[in-house]
Amino acid sequence: MSRAAENDPAEAPSRPSSGAARRRVRPSGRMLLLVVALMLLGAVGGVAAALAPWLFSPAAALTAVTTQFNEATGLYLVAQSGPRLSLTPRPHLVMSGVVFGDPNKTLLVEADELRGDLRLAALLAGRLEMDSLTLQRPRTRLDLDRERIGAPGAAARAAAAQSGSVAAQKADAYRLGVVTIVDGALEVRRNGADHVVEKIAATLDWRKIGEHALLTTAFDWRGQRLQLVLWVARPGIFLRGDPTVATARIDGENLRLEAQGVAQTGANPRYAGRIAGSAASVRDALGLFGIEPALPGPFGDAEIVAQAAIGPHDAAFRDLRIEVDGNVFEGEISARVEEGRPYVSAALHSDFVALKPMFFDAPPLVVDGQWSQKPLDPPDLSGADLDLTITARHARLGRLTLDDATMAAKLRDGALDLSLLEARAYRGQLKARGSFAATGGALSMHASAQTTGVDARALLSDGFGKEALGGALDSTVSLDARGETVADMLRGLNGRLTLNLSDGEIDGVDFDRALRRFEKRPLASAQDIRSGSSALIRGSANVIIENGVGALEDGAAQGPGFALAFAGTANFIERSLALKAAAREADPAGKARENGLQIAVDVAGPWDELKIAPDPKAFIRRSGAAAPLLPEAPR
Repeated sequence: MSRAAENDPAEAPSRPSSGAARRRVRPSGRMLLLVVALMLLGAVGGVAAALAPWLFSPAAALTAVTTQFNEATGLYLVAQSGPRLSLTPRPHLVMSGVVFGDPNKTLLVEADELRGDLRLAALLAGRLEMDSLTLQRPRTRLDLDRERIGAPGAAARAAAAQSGSVAAQKADAYRLGVVTIVDGALEVRRNGADHVVEKIAATLDWRKIGEHALLTTAFDWRGQRLQLVLWVARPGIFLRGDPTVATARIDGENLRLEAQGVAQTGANPRYAGRIAGSAASVRDALGLFGIEPALPGPFGDAEIVAQAAIGPHDAAFRDLRIEVDGNVFEGEISARVEEGRPYVSAALHSDFVALKPMFFDAPPLVVDGQWSQKPLDPPDLSGADLDLTITARHARLGRLTLDDATMAAKLRDGALDLSLLEARAYRGQLKARGSFAATGGALSMHASAQTTGVDARALLSDGFGKEALGGALDSTVSLDARGETVADMLRGLNGRLTLNLSDGEIDGVDFDRALRRFEKRPLASAQDIRSGSSALIRGSANVIIENGVGALEDGAAQGPGFALAFAGTANFIERSLALKAAAREADPAGKARENGLQIAVDVAGPWDELKIAPDPKAFIRRSGAAAPLLPEAPR
């Protein structure tokens, strides 16, 4: 368009005035407002029409709620009053004094209040469907001693459907929702005993039977606050007995346990997957499950990781790693129930094992220098049977050390058998076995041990803090005892000891020097015999123990320049020794000389304070100067 035309009113197109424009727009604006109003009115009318049956008929609302509840859970619901509906902040209903359960009262729940959030789309379509449900202060009683009777719920229908069938697909498509429990309590009766869970806070998010389900809950159980999380990938097939991925975790002050794997129910319920857990105290952790094992130690600061296969009557743990009481074990454990009795088998290995924690509960043997009079009170071990084997490159009990040790524990009908099957120790070999059984309030024991080529000095030093003897020790020990206290057991101790020592020495006595000086300086040789040491070529002793007293006969020892014979008693009840020894002159090989000099020696006193005392009369008689001091022998 030209500029002239723009400036020429005659050429310009006619335009309506502003007033005319407003008059022309107003009818269309009214029409728009009218359309919006009609739509809103229709929506409100639709909502009102949809809500009318529920707003003006509580009985109809109650029927709809109870029908849906029964169809979903298989339980029957009653309430003190009909549902109260509200549209804000979102459509929901509230019911007070709610009770639901099955007709046989296997399951009975009483809640102060039930709140159900409604599905808006279903509500607009004229249906009352709950999308989520909250129970305030529900008190639940589950009596497993009764048989449940009731209509099957959605879960039961899914479980009954055949896998892959149309019925299974339909059951898996059933819509559930979210259930929340606030300040709940649960009482479970089983085999006549009641178990109570308190202060329950839980949420079950399970939107459809066939979709994943997540349970998160916290509760008080046997004095501890626990948290539980359970997730199942496909609950529908899980209910039908087919395997599905599942995870679970329990957290508490003393216990943490988690599992990730595949689970299934049905005729062959199983779980297979990884488990990991830790506990500050294994005793306390097992106590949460009603298990009170007689563990031989504190079993603290425990951790476990394993691949597990668990069924109703058996369990196997492979690629197992256990840390407990500072020890680390690897291996495998299996358990099964036979005729109602648990049986556990384990094969473990470790680089180093500290055995002291395993004797944590062992009663003291000696109190104030005397055998303990405290009742032994042996634990009841009859609840399960056990076969345990532990191999360790190194093991330690106090100061005692073992290498390449194989240890075993067997428990049968309450009788415990502990064995050191083999071990290298102190340059030699060591084996030991102990059997224990509690009968009539008393403890019965049979013990045996064998050493081959063991360094006696190192063994006595680490075991008893003494170094009286050295050399290679071959020995056998067999002991039997029974009693209600350690002192009782020592009074009834019976057995046999056989000792052989070679290429060693005897500390605190010098037989060779004393015999060489006995002829010329008998009184000085009495002092010589109680100092220094005697080289030992070989020595042997046999001890027969009856009722706590050991008789030592035909004891012998030979060394360069002396031959020793000794006999006497070892009183195990009083912890004392009384020996008489006679040392004779001998050649360098220890062979006694005919008509050689002889010295008599007494070895006596408590085990912790043994004293070596030469026969003073023999030394005085040998001394010409001191002989007149002796009284004359009676004629």
